[in-house]
Amino acid sequence: MVAAVQTGDPVIISYTDFHAGKDFTTAISQAFGNEGLGLIVVKDFPDFQKEREAALRAVRDFANLPEEVKERYTDPVSNYSFGWSHGKEKMRSGVPDMAKGSYYANPLQNVITQDQSLKEQFPELYQDNIWPDEDLPQLEGAFRSMTSRQLEVGYMICELFDRYLHKKTGGEHPLGLFLSRLKKGITCKGRLLHYFPAPPATTKSEDGLCGWHLDHGGITVLTCPMYLNLEGQEIPAPADCGLHIKHPVDGRVVKVELPPDCLLVQLGESFQYLSGGHLRATAHCVKASAKPDFTRETLALFMDWQPEQAMKLPDYSLPYSDVVNTPFLPDGVPALDGRVKDAEDYRQFATNTFRAYYKGK
Repeated sequence: MVAAVQTGDPVIISYTDFHAGKDFTTAISQAFGNEGLGLIVVKDFPDFQKEREAALRAVRDFANLPEEVKERYTDPVSNYSFGWSHGKEKMRSGVPDMAKGSYYANPLQNVITQDQSLKEQFPELYQDNIWPDEDLPQLEGAFRSMTSRQLEVGYMICELFDRYLHKKTGGEHPLGLFLSRLKKGITCKGRLLHYFPAPPATTKSEDGLCGWHLDHGGITVLTCPMYLNLEGQEIPAPADCGLHIKHPVDGRVVKVELPPDCLLVQLGESFQYLSGGHLRATAHCVKASAKPDFTRETLALFMDWQPEQAMKLPDYSLPYSDVVNTPFLPDGVPALDGRVKDAEDYRQFATNTFRAYYKGK
């Protein structure tokens, strides 16, 4: 039996206040400390609704293409981490996730490297972008326009993390350290998501549209989802559908609502680890609705470190067991310890994570 879901109260900060130099120490602590939801909402960001709508409608258009057309834009070599992916990811105890389709691409550059050995060893990170130029040419431009706005917000939050850690550690954490590291990252990944109309069996599951998981990267920047009826007309967000968080204090499930004119930033596991556990990521899922006659579209931007970033705890770290602990980790979600303990650098950690979710190893 699924427990009643409460609505969470995410910490909200203003883009305008950031540029006015406001101190956000308390806000970061409340959002990403041991009792936080592992996310923060940014309001007052300059209008981006045109870019958001174009990108989200583009992924719906792609998802509605014939199956044989979509198949041309898949990349099995990268474990479907570039181009189109549907039914390949395993979110819940080895069960393929059929509820959503994803279109992945690097927002920074189409070709990350010419080094074939890197592509063969770490295909999930180094493959080239794949664009449906012949079948949906507008997708690339729409994707790039929206992700450029998300990158700006991501860097802003990272700067706040540096300020917070500098203060919390009495100056041990250097100002600007994580921001400079994140800006060196070349393997960022944007993920356009199309959630198909949910069959009745799906709606009964707590995590029916997107299984319980934690993002593994640095930070994730999310747009507010767009809900469309089967004719493609926008509809209000269903009350029983959306992003849900496993609360780190007592394990209860809370729903997080995001206004269309805001962006949401979540912490990834690698940032939790590199911050020595002072910033915390949380398990989350997307719950299906009891009404199966609509689709859900959104865009997640995963901002990553440079692939060679050492997975090393800082001197000011909490004990290792606290750093890798995820309170109330849902069944079927691979523990952080098993993916990070033998990873010398970020690309190995990312590869371990991709394979844990896609191959169940």
